[in-house]
Formats: sequence, structure tokens, C-alpha cells
Amino acid sequence: MKPKTSCPSCLILLTFALFSTIFAVTLLARRYAHDDTRKTTVAERRRLLRLTDPKSVTSKDLSEVAWRQVAPSQQISCNLDGTSCLDPIGIVGEWVHVPDRTFAAPVCCDLRTELRKSPDVCGTEEGNRKFYSGFPSYPQQTDGNGCRCEEMNFTDDYEWRSPHLPQTFNPVDTCRLLGDRTALFVGDSTMSQTASTLMNSLLPGHCQTQVSFALSDTLVGKPFGVFNRGKAWKDWVNEVMPDITVVTVGAHVSSEDALYLGLVDEVLSGMIEMQSRHPRMKFAWKTQQPGGCTNEILSPKDAAAAARTIEYTRDKFNWDKFYHRDLLLLERLNRAKIPYLDMRMLYSRSDAHVSVFPGGPVRGDCIHWCSPGPLDVIGRLFHQLLNEEL
Repeated sequence: MKPKTSCPSCLILLTFALFSTIFAVTLLARRYAHDDTRKTTVAERRRLLRLTDPKSVTSKDLSEVAWRQVAPSQQISCNLDGTSCLDPIGIVGEWVHVPDRTFAAPVCCDLRTELRKSPDVCGTEEGNRKFYSGFPSYPQQTDGNGCRCEEMNFTDDYEWRSPHLPQTFNPVDTCRLLGDRTALFVGDSTMSQTASTLMNSLLPGHCQTQVSFALSDTLVGKPFGVFNRGKAWKDWVNEVMPDITVVTVGAHVSSEDALYLGLVDEVLSGMIEMQSRHPRMKFAWKTQQPGGCTNEILSPKDAAAAARTIEYTRDKFNWDKFYHRDLLLLERLNRAKIPYLDMRMLYSRSDAHVSVFPGGPVRGDCIHWCSPGPLDVIGRLFHQLLNEEL
């Protein structure tokens, strides 16, 4: 029988290897846990949302924020009182001059019967300002005087090009991504124009009836200085029970930015709570549709510069606050990891509002858009939202 031998050095090496392995696994687990490509839980979203309250921010919270789209150094950042924001990147892309361009939604059917095209083009169904879905066979009607621009021979010769969007819109592909799901767009009359344009863009793909609009000027059913039409967004969602809900707010909130942010936080909290009860539901936001009228396109390669350049007239819809509030909103959404339709490229298109034309049929309306026109970008944005976020 061989005598037993001991190897203290071997034991030390084995112990060292074991602890090294445990240490490496721990580091990998921590890295995995903070990977910003992972889905956040409802509890995490609530914590991220609390960061919008300056009193609740801690250095630990700030160090743990997982940004959604780009590196932290490139994200929109606002100071704690919301008086200033920094956006290092802006919205990537430019408006390119494309004579005789085509449109995903080429036909404008006015909501008012006396201004509507022939029944062969627009059908005979009557629209509804408060709630509607895409018509089965004809383009959905649009409000906001967008069809009146044709009387002034308006033609939109600019198309938005961005490396982040498909160059062309394919309604069949977008309807395939939507599947059998339904989408509800909730907001004011500017959201109504957006929703109608999207419905008409999807008409060739045959899923336009799965998209609906619901009127809610302030989203929460409370007055904030202008109009307060429609029901609260949660009431609409509980009634319709859509798979996807997209909201927007701004033009009817003329109060201070602090109240606007309080409204945004209230809606975000409601989204998180509702998704905890209905996991199949998805929620998203849309930035505002900017106001202001100019005779020419502004800064087609820099929407932020256009927002700074335009001289806004005094208006009850506080157009001059829109861009700053969009930045405040986007910072909130990035923290709460809520997706959004970023339509800030429209700040360059103050040349395409319905009151641009001196002596034209519509005066004083520098917030609704000519149709067909710049809102045609909504189809590609919706496709991107379905493909990457929902």
C-alpha cells in the first residue's frame, strides 16, 4: 500500500481557482442584470419613473438608469427643475426635395360633407370627431382643414429621409407586423390628423380597420387652460381594450411646465399600472405636432434649429413651448423605458400648415397640416415602432 501524500500547494491553487470562478460569474451576472437590452419589470419602471421627481433622486438611482436607445452621454438630459434640456443628437435625418414625390396616403377626404370629394373617392359614410376607426373600403375622413390646401394648389415636394427609417413605406409589411392586434391613438385634433393619415396609409395592406382614434384633449379629463374635450385616456382604453395605445398631449395645456410634467407623470404611472394588470397591452407616446407658419421650409437638415428660428405668434395653444416640452417628455420616456413616435422632424415644416397661404380659405390655424403632406411620414414611423419596440 502506497502511503498517503498531502499537497498543501494544490489545495491552495484549487481554492484560489474556485473563488476566481465565483468572482467571474458574479461579475457576469451583474453585467447581465444591467444590460439595457433586457426588458424591465413593472417595479423597475416605477422606480425609473420616480426619477422624474427631483425630491426622490439619489446618486445611486442616477448611476443605475438604463437608457433605451443610445449611450448615456448622447441621451437627452434636463436639469432637475425642467427649465433647460440638452439634446446632443437631435432627430437624425433631413427633408429632401423630391419633385413629384408619391404619398402613402395620397387622398384627403374632408370630414365635412360639403367639402368632401365624390362618393367614388371618399365613400358616403359619415365620420365622427370623438371616436372612429379606418373605413373598410375608402379613405378615412380627416379634420383640421387639411384638405383645404388643395384649393390653394399646395404640393409637398419634400420627403423625410433618415437612416433610422425605411426609405419607402410598405403597408403590407406593416400590416403583417401588426398582425391581429388593434391600435388606439388617443389625443387632440392633431392626433386625429395623424391617426387618419396612418389609417389611409394602411388601406392597401387591409389592416386600417384595426386602427382607431379617440378624442382626449388633455388625456386626464381635466382642464389646463384651453379645451378639455373627450374622455380621459384610461376610460377610452378600458372601453376599447386595444393591444397598443399611443397617446399625445400638449396643445391644450397652457399652464406652466411643472403642471405639464405632472400630467405626463400621471399618465406614465397609469400606463405602468395598467400594463401590470393587462400584460398583453403595449403603450407608446407621440411627440407634439409643432405650430407656426412660414412661407418656406426651415432648416431641412436640423429640426431643432427650425424650432429655434421660427417667430411664434402669441397663441393660446402655446406653440413656443412645444419643442422644450418634447425634450422634457422624451427624457421621461427614456427613463421609464416607454417607446415613442418621434415626430420632431415636423418642426422644419412650418411651410405646410393650413394657414400658410395669404388670403386662403383658412386663417389663424398654424398647427393643423395640409394633406397629403408631411404627416405622411407616420406610416414609416409606425412600422419602425412595431418592428423595434412592440
